[in-house]
Amino acid sequence: MTSNLSDHSLEKRMHLLKQTPIRWRSTLSLVALLRIVFAALLTFPVLAADGPTRQELDGGTHRIVKFEQKVERMRGQPMRLGFEEKDALQRIESLRQRYPDHPEVMALVERAKKASFASMGHTAELSPGVAAYRLNEQKLKEIFATRAAEKWEALQARIASTPSPIVTAFPAPSVDDVSSAEVAGRYVILNDFHYPANEFTDFGNQYVAVGTGARGYYFVRLSHRNWFGAYEAFKRYRRLINRDIPENQAWTVVGKISSVALLVPDAGKTKIRAAVWGWEVVPEAIYIPGCTLAQADPDIENGGTFAAEEVMEEIKGDMYTVKAIPPDVSPERLVEIFAIAIQEKNYPLYLDCIDPARLKTRTARQLAQYHWDLHQERFAGLYVAIRPDPPRIHTLRGVDLSENSDDPRITFLSSSQKEVLRLRSGPLVKEAELTTRAFDERGQQYGSPKPRYLRRIDSGQWYIDNFEQPF
Repeated sequence: MTSNLSDHSLEKRMHLLKQTPIRWRSTLSLVALLRIVFAALLTFPVLAADGPTRQELDGGTHRIVKFEQKVERMRGQPMRLGFEEKDALQRIESLRQRYPDHPEVMALVERAKKASFASMGHTAELSPGVAAYRLNEQKLKEIFATRAAEKWEALQARIASTPSPIVTAFPAPSVDDVSSAEVAGRYVILNDFHYPANEFTDFGNQYVAVGTGARGYYFVRLSHRNWFGAYEAFKRYRRLINRDIPENQAWTVVGKISSVALLVPDAGKTKIRAAVWGWEVVPEAIYIPGCTLAQADPDIENGGTFAAEEVMEEIKGDMYTVKAIPPDVSPERLVEIFAIAIQEKNYPLYLDCIDPARLKTRTARQLAQYHWDLHQERFAGLYVAIRPDPPRIHTLRGVDLSENSDDPRITFLSSSQKEVLRLRSGPLVKEAELTTRAFDERGQQYGSPKPRYLRRIDSGQWYIDNFEQPF
């Protein structure tokens, strides 16, 4: 019988191994490997009883790191858990159940707690009156609605006192029975005016059709100067007082009949309706019950006005919490004032926060108005408060010669050298970069942090450059 190598001394085993055929050596190596594996399996329960394996700990660490990285990418926004995040939490929970006192397991549990809480979104403690500006908007709406109702009654009384009687709107006078001279110049009040739903273009002019084929038609001419004056006044009301105007609400339009017209009240490019006779009306006033009365006035610069516009700032002034920008305002405080100006509908203060270089042209000022409207929409429905982070300030142009300069070379310059640099470098332009977080009424962060850039020339005031950026 062939003897086992392990039954001999080392010298004897080496001698026998040399004499062993090569085809047997692989078999002997396999037998030794199986012995090692068997011994490891016998000792495994002893090792596992003391704590988790390194594979379990490394697997949990790897998965929680992936979870933390995804939370960081969300930048404070709430997120839904995917398969990887759920798997990470399940593995760590399994380790906590089996080894609750193991230090590395406890560290993983703490990281899982922080990541889980952060994944639900960044929150902030907001004061109880943080949404008071929305209540103020309702107060303004009620005040100006009352003034509009008074103006509307006065307008109706003035129209009734004119020598020519008001034309009864419906049924409209028949163009077959009434001549244009009989109704031209007389007032008519149209209560079922829908704009822009019933707008159409014909013969190069814009109109809104009011009426039906059975009741008769009126064509309110939108390409007339009076319409622009009254409608621009209405837009100022919506921008500065109350943005919540129902889109499908019927307006009341007051105007004078100018002539008879044969038009096709069809908004499509390819008109499929037949032409109908109706009375062309030049508008003079727009009345939206519960909101405002906007009237055309060709004698004033704006071409029209809305009810109580002349005392608007006097009414709104008592509701302003910030009325001016301090000369030494910091970048983060200026951003807060910018948000307050939007919330409180303080349009002059809103413009004072913006870099004057961004408002030089007429188009630039119109762009500021456009983004003012967008900011109004967002603060009305998406968020109620903002929180700016500390700014990072750096020099864009020129040389900062102050003691707080971030350029280490300045400390080695003499006074005369600094004066030469001051004359050569031109104005000092600094930029501050910060991020803002927006929060809804529950204190939940809305969206991700947004960048905000501000500029200052020499020792002047800080101004916001990217005013169009949402919060």
